[in-house]
Amino acid sequence: MEVPAQIWLAAALIYVFLHFVVQQLLCKSVTYPTSIPIVGTRQEWFSSARASFRQLTDGISTLSTGYKLHSKCGRPFLLNEPSLQKEVMLPPEHIKWFSNQPDSTLSSTEIRKERHAVRYLDIGVEFETSVFFLERFIGESLTKNLDKLQEPMLEEIRRNTVEIFGTDDAGWKTLNVYSSMQDIILPAMSRVFFGLPLGRDPKFLVSFQRYVLAMGVGTLVIGQLPRAFKGLLVPIFNLPLRYYRSKTMKTLVPMVERQLQAQKPSSRVESWEEEYDLISQSARVSAKLGSIRNIADSAMLAEWILLLGFAALSSTIIQASNLLLDILCCPSDTQAYETLREEAGRSLQCEEDWMNPATFKRLNLCDSAIRETARYHPILIKGLSKEVVQPQGLSLPDGTHIPQGGWLGVPVLGLHNDERFYPEPFKYDPFRYARLKHSREKSQRDAQAKGEEVSRSTRDLDAAQPTVTYVGFGYGKHACPGRWFAVQLLKILLAYITINYDVEATGLQPEAKVIGDAAMPPTSATIRVRRRKQSESV
Repeated sequence: MEVPAQIWLAAALIYVFLHFVVQQLLCKSVTYPTSIPIVGTRQEWFSSARASFRQLTDGISTLSTGYKLHSKCGRPFLLNEPSLQKEVMLPPEHIKWFSNQPDSTLSSTEIRKERHAVRYLDIGVEFETSVFFLERFIGESLTKNLDKLQEPMLEEIRRNTVEIFGTDDAGWKTLNVYSSMQDIILPAMSRVFFGLPLGRDPKFLVSFQRYVLAMGVGTLVIGQLPRAFKGLLVPIFNLPLRYYRSKTMKTLVPMVERQLQAQKPSSRVESWEEEYDLISQSARVSAKLGSIRNIADSAMLAEWILLLGFAALSSTIIQASNLLLDILCCPSDTQAYETLREEAGRSLQCEEDWMNPATFKRLNLCDSAIRETARYHPILIKGLSKEVVQPQGLSLPDGTHIPQGGWLGVPVLGLHNDERFYPEPFKYDPFRYARLKHSREKSQRDAQAKGEEVSRSTRDLDAAQPTVTYVGFGYGKHACPGRWFAVQLLKILLAYITINYDVEATGLQPEAKVIGDAAMPPTSATIRVRRRKQSESV
């Protein structure tokens, strides 16, 4: 149902009025140098307020304009945020310098609390301690142990793909892409995070899924509001969040407590661990770090696992949905889906291949398609945001001085669409990076044959490897620590689908839409699926 134009006009006028009141009476302001151009304002009454309102849904246009006019010339520019803040967008030349600044100079903590609504939503744990634990936990238990996670992930992806996609090899079945990816990935991640039996408990999975939904909506909506309104509206969003968090915790906490007890030297409690899962590993990491900070509480550990699950699940479902649609909507002469099927079929010929982590490292075309989707459809159109925290402020490489409290970020979408770095940037080219790898490897072989110095490796072209021109997973020391896990899951999922199913798009790919700086998932897109005839159940 379409919303009448009068309602949109009334909403805009109310927003403008409230923006003005808050800006004048409640908000602390940061005075940026007048030399930094502001993009998105017009010659109109309440120009700053109206620019902020437009940024809610028109962020792609504003960001693209600013990048074309200023970033390509090596200059920063300013954007009005829906939350009444202003943020400086840095040009590509500043990104490496920006990421190398110490946390005592630039910090993401305050921005996370505001833009991700961490300060307002009822997440159950203190933010700084959570970051301390999760960064170490992901490094020790997730990234370093992908080989141990592969078998349970594969088992759940197989089981749930067959359940959702079906076994009919004669007729086509129409599915919603986003819902299907959610129904496959939710149990797969739950198995890894919570183990069995929780990973297959229908009631627990429903509670966890609704907790993730409540967190996602709260983060998206509350994070975009001006600070004064966040406190007024957050109780509405906290009601479902608190309910489903409590319901999920009721089941999860006893499981965590049992594992904590099993870590004590004098304990006679036996771990149920028959396979690698993050509940048991969180207890081990907690026991190891307990002497550093007081983090050996079962409820606290359960909250952290839930937060990690929220972050991993919501982003991976979006990436998987975009990945499948990008591949299916390629021009027919690309034969992207068929080529990926051939690669997967060659590499995964028996059960041993599926269980071998090295197999998936050889899926260069699949890795390339994942990286291209992260470039072409970034989850955030701008990111890496940090606040200047040192009292004397900070001078950019071009000499522009940003005062304390100023926000700095990177125009991700503009960077990923820059033809200086990506030929034909507005075209989805699934094998872009595979060709670059092949070309670089050939140059290395030629150089070795001539006894010349070999150029750099191809690792910087991997899907999980950020560079200054590829920041879909962040960049620098605060890049997404779970990106290798996400890429591994996507490879397993895509390989299983391509080998076992014919899949077609039912129409054109939906245009990208945003709310603020967050790209929306393609919730309306559908596909047709059919089990392949004589397909091995692999």
